[in-house]
Amino acid sequence: MLKRSGVKIMAVMLACMVVLAGCGNAGKEDAKDAKNPETKDEQGSVSNSVITMAAADTTMTEGAKDGVSQTPEYDEENGVVKGIIQDASVKYTVPDGVDGTYDIYLEIGKTQSMVGCTIYDVVVNDADRYVLPTDIVRADPEQTDLYDMGTFLMAKGVKLKSGDVIAVVGKSGYTTIFNEKDIFCAIPAIGDMSLYEAGSAVAVGYGDGEVPEKEETDSKDALSGKTICWLGSSVTYGAKAEAYSMADVIVENHKNTVCLKYTISGTTLANSDASSYVARMKSDIAKDLEMDAMIVQLSTNDAKQGREMGTMSESRRMEDFDDATIIGAMETIIAYAQETWGCPVIFYTGTRYESEEYAAMVEALHRLQDKWGIGVIDLWENEAMTAIIGTEEYDSYMADDTHPNEKGYKEWWAPEFERYLTEYFTQK
Repeated sequence: MLKRSGVKIMAVMLACMVVLAGCGNAGKEDAKDAKNPETKDEQGSVSNSVITMAAADTTMTEGAKDGVSQTPEYDEENGVVKGIIQDASVKYTVPDGVDGTYDIYLEIGKTQSMVGCTIYDVVVNDADRYVLPTDIVRADPEQTDLYDMGTFLMAKGVKLKSGDVIAVVGKSGYTTIFNEKDIFCAIPAIGDMSLYEAGSAVAVGYGDGEVPEKEETDSKDALSGKTICWLGSSVTYGAKAEAYSMADVIVENHKNTVCLKYTISGTTLANSDASSYVARMKSDIAKDLEMDAMIVQLSTNDAKQGREMGTMSESRRMEDFDDATIIGAMETIIAYAQETWGCPVIFYTGTRYESEEYAAMVEALHRLQDKWGIGVIDLWENEAMTAIIGTEEYDSYMADDTHPNEKGYKEWWAPEFERYLTEYFTQK
């Protein structure tokens, strides 16, 4: 499982570097004991290994989407909180006897629909905010395992004391309103929250889980040991391949490489709501994250939704960019990333499909490349890739005109990314 869903598990590895340094060769039985220690007490008590805050004892506040509101509810039969729509919150109170630095873990169920991997804000005392990609999976077709819970790292190295409130908040982009009143939400249910002393070895994932292991960097591989942040929507997420994309392939193929996918399906570059690329970049990605590159998807959603193209500014100041337009959003992302993380920015295009609007976006991207010196992985103008459109080979790679399937990511797209990035990092 760790390897199959490598990106989001690797997100856990990044967020838990101290853990990885201290866990050595901890076996699966040790990991299981860490996750479910014999000293674990009831809600509100502190054990030697873990502090557990029960889902049954949370307080909940409503969220709203398009004028329709809903408050989460506790499902006593399954021991979970469900119905966490956009902006709804579930609040856990840190019990007596707590004062220290902890890693925050949360029990999360499975989802009805694969939408993205950044599904919750974790907010401490209405101030400190944490967002990490999470390795959730789809429930079976009958949804019999919807409440089979997994344990996932939500925040690392958080200073906490008795009485602090930790809120889990549903993010924008996962809630849909039908008929102006019917709510569908792809955000899974949550269970107990656990606090472990920072640096503890904790098993993550569904079932017993596994303790992530850190590989040694291969000095002969330019991609080995790199931390790459991905900003995008369904194509980057791997929505047609069960959350598996070229980013996951890169993790599988290169030792000690971390790929963090900040992705929500259906979202746009153009900054129109809290789920846009611009908004999520500014709110979700930690400002102190050390990354070797940010890779940004040239979103097909902007073309399909008819977002305004805008014009390229003569300025390099963010306040001069209209981020409600496609070009303005791209300039904002480039400038913000360079200023905040000081890292290279690389955009990538999709492969060719019938769209004058997207073709215009590709042309605009190359003009921005000339201005900003950014990297571009251009699959749209890749002659070898374009040549197979309409063939059986193409059909074997693509789920539709914009989304690869697992084979397409692994055998068709990922090699192009690996070639480009290897050359890019070698030159750098």
